[in-house]
Amino acid sequence: MRSLLRSLPVGAATWLLLTAACTTLHTVPPADLGAPNPPARVWVTRADHSTVVFNDLRVSGDSLIGMVNGKPERLPLSEATVLRVRQLAPGRTAGLVFAGALGATALVFVRVGDKPCKMFCGRDDGL
Repeated sequence: MRSLLRSLPVGAATWLLLTAACTTLHTVPPADLGAPNPPARVWVTRADHSTVVFNDLRVSGDSLIGMVNGKPERLPLSEATVLRVRQLAPGRTAGLVFAGALGATALVFVRVGDKPCKMFCGRDDGL
């Protein structure tokens, strides 16, 4: 049970790292928020450089309406300087898969050492 509890933070950190590595934040214009598939979450940077995260966002006229920290909020578009949404990053995902495969291969070689050569080459002369 203790080992399970110790591995839980490691698993959560790994999941967070993988999620962050496979996505990226992109700046979008307000017109893209009202598209047929609106984003579930939008990071809004205000003129004072504070950032607010809107969930379930919709654009109504010249305002953003959504949930911030579980409470309904309305923000005029004139107060928003940058709007960012999380999107998939296929290049990052491919790099992560490649790095993981390379790391797993290196781990196998470190753990196994030269045992496969002795097994398959038929040599046991200490080379």
